[in-house]
Amino acid sequence: MAMSSTFASISLTAKLTAYMRQFTDIPFARDVAELVQARAAFENLLRDRQLKPDDLTWYAPILEARYKSIAEMIRRSGARQILELASGLSLRGLAMTSDSTLHYVETDLDELNGEKAALIAEISSRHRLPARDNLRMIAVNALEREDLAAATANFQPGQPIAIVHEGLLQYLTSTETETVARNIHDLLGKFGGVWITPDFSLKADAANVSEQQQQFRQIVTSATDRTMYNNAFNDTEHLNAYFGRLGFQVEVFNQLYLAPDLVSADRLRPGLLDELKPRLRLWVLSRVASVTG
Repeated sequence: MAMSSTFASISLTAKLTAYMRQFTDIPFARDVAELVQARAAFENLLRDRQLKPDDLTWYAPILEARYKSIAEMIRRSGARQILELASGLSLRGLAMTSDSTLHYVETDLDELNGEKAALIAEISSRHRLPARDNLRMIAVNALEREDLAAATANFQPGQPIAIVHEGLLQYLTSTETETVARNIHDLLGKFGGVWITPDFSLKADAANVSEQQQQFRQIVTSATDRTMYNNAFNDTEHLNAYFGRLGFQVEVFNQLYLAPDLVSADRLRPGLLDELKPRLRLWVLSRVASVTG
């Protein structure tokens, strides 16, 4: 397809994620996988690393659970203003803004946003979607407070927001994680609302992984030059104390409680979710105190 050349610089990890999402019923997932030529990237990787498809496709149910549990928690929060950080190719904003009362800002680094705009334009044309004035894409580095202020400039102060991301914090250092947390704390002070993410990790979970998971981490590390899970918390008590110091109250939910109907698990590997369920957490944080220093 001629359009695929437009997306040639999309990263390997983004293409792999797109490939695995197509086994789900996430809106537009199959379109994205086709347009970015995710299958070719997947098959090249299998050949280069002498892997079998099952070595990577086990991740599809995790992606599906994350996507659906976040969408459900946004709905439960009641927020009509959504800021998604490092939104990648999930296109959750395009799906959710079919509700014209919801205002969604997708953010990512500048080099990806141009390609994603072309991707959304092609998919919108395919499905004859009306223009979405309530969906905006803005270049944002979550470490920069000024970027976040610009991204939320059109939101209504005093009206709650939901700040969401998946697959961001695993790549950050502890210092970078705290910077992001403080920036989000400031935004919630202005608007109210919640911070929703599955991105926190505990050391026990990060260390106790299968050979397949280790292979996937090696692939991601090679592609991003970032080691995953260097900022894992010792345990739940450590996590709660850390964010309590930063002025947050923390709640944790099981993703499968929020999103029990996953199509990819049965398609790919029945029984997988029983193994993964204890690790599939979604954290919801609200601002409860000011922070100094």
